[in-house]
Amino acid sequence: MQISRCKACEYRFKSGAYSVRGRLDTKTRVGRYVPISPRTCKLLDEYMRETADFGNEYLFVTYEGHKVSDSTVRENIKILGKIARLDRAKVAPHTFRHTGALYNIYGGDPFSLQKILGHSYMKMVRRYVQMTNRDVQTQHAQYSPLNYVFK
Repeated sequence: MQISRCKACEYRFKSGAYSVRGRLDTKTRVGRYVPISPRTCKLLDEYMRETADFGNEYLFVTYEGHKVSDSTVRENIKILGKIARLDRAKVAPHTFRHTGALYNIYGGDPFSLQKILGHSYMKMVRRYVQMTNRDVQTQHAQYSPLNYVFK
């Protein structure tokens, strides 16, 4: 799980991105930059100030200052799912990734999403973005060529 291996030195404050190392941290062994919103950057900055005294190279640490484990991330996400009353949904790290991908596609484009997710082929991105009929109808209504012909 990539989030448990994030190192503080790979977080780019000024550019608002996180540098994912390609050597061991990705399936494709290809590195990438993942954009981070200004609000998230602000929260990460606060978090890093709070945890700086631990002197740990990892970005996310336990209350004792040790590197957070994959199982701790999974457990915390399940707890947050219960708090949010998502009893029927599968609440797991990959579900968060999938949900984030869906939010990105509605406000972005599939090519940016492919780069953010680190997929080599668009075929993999399509698995994340299975549009419903309603989604297709909404997209068509918004971007139909006739909208531009008859203004």
